[in-house]
Amino acid sequence: VGCEALIPVSFRHVLIEGLSSPTFFTNLFDLTPLPVQALAEPRYEQLYANRFDVFNPIQTQLFHILYHTDTPVLLGAPTGSGKTTVAELALLRMKNQNPKAKCVYIAPLKSLARERLREWSKKLGA
Repeated sequence: VGCEALIPVSFRHVLIEGLSSPTFFTNLFDLTPLPVQALAEPRYEQLYANRFDVFNPIQTQLFHILYHTDTPVLLGAPTGSGKTTVAELALLRMKNQNPKAKCVYIAPLKSLARERLREWSKKLGA
C-alpha cells in the first residue's frame, strides 16, 4: 500500500505446452464443495465461520494446490467469483510455512489494497 507502479504485461505470445489454441482456461470440474473444515486449523476456519460453510467450485478446485503446495497459480475469474478467498488460501499456506513471511497483493485500486490490508491485519495479525 502506498507503492504505485504501472507495468503492462502482454500474454499475447505466451504459449502453453499441449494447447493448440490460444484459449487459456481450465475446465471447472464437478467436485463436491469442500467444507471450511478442510483447512484443519480452527483459527483459520473461524475466518470463514460467519461467511460460508463450504468453498465455492473455483475455491474447491484450487484448494489443494494452494493450501498444500507451493505451485504458482494464475487465476482469472469474474467479479464475485471468490478470487480473494483463493488468494487467502495461498496466504494461509504461507503463514503456516513461515509465519514471518511477507506477501505481495496486487489490486487494481489502491483503496481495495488498503481494504484488504486492514482486513487481513485484523484477521491474521500484523
